[in-house]
Amino acid sequence: MDAQAIIRDFTAKGVQLAPTDHGTISITPRSRLTDADRDLLRKHKADVLAELQSVNVVNMVNIDSGLLPPARIVHGPEPKFTDPLAEARTLLGVMRKVGLRVRLASDNQLRIGPSNMLWPYDREYIEVQKDALIQLLKEELTHD
Repeated sequence: MDAQAIIRDFTAKGVQLAPTDHGTISITPRSRLTDADRDLLRKHKADVLAELQSVNVVNMVNIDSGLLPPARIVHGPEPKFTDPLAEARTLLGVMRKVGLRVRLASDNQLRIGPSNMLWPYDREYIEVQKDALIQLLKEELTHD
């Protein structure tokens, strides 16, 4: 099994893998790992880490709003999303299901990648939800 397949499989299980600044792999949430998963990661750690580090990650703090498309017609928020955390929780789940890696960097900046999977309107929507997404990611880290 190659590194990309391992990352896809873990993402499909709801487990996020991300490189750390210390040359290790951050795993969120750790509670979803089986012993077989741990063994697989140990065996392929170097390849998985290299793959994670090779992906261009978007730094959501530095989005250039000048690159966004002109204003478009947008409907109001859905009634079921009156709580910002509920909307952010849904967004986080969808991003992970489609294979995006969502994490907090060591300086608590939101990182999402690979960047080539994000459209301008995705970036715009993520920017609106950024504070709630950061809050959810911090909560995940405290539960591990």
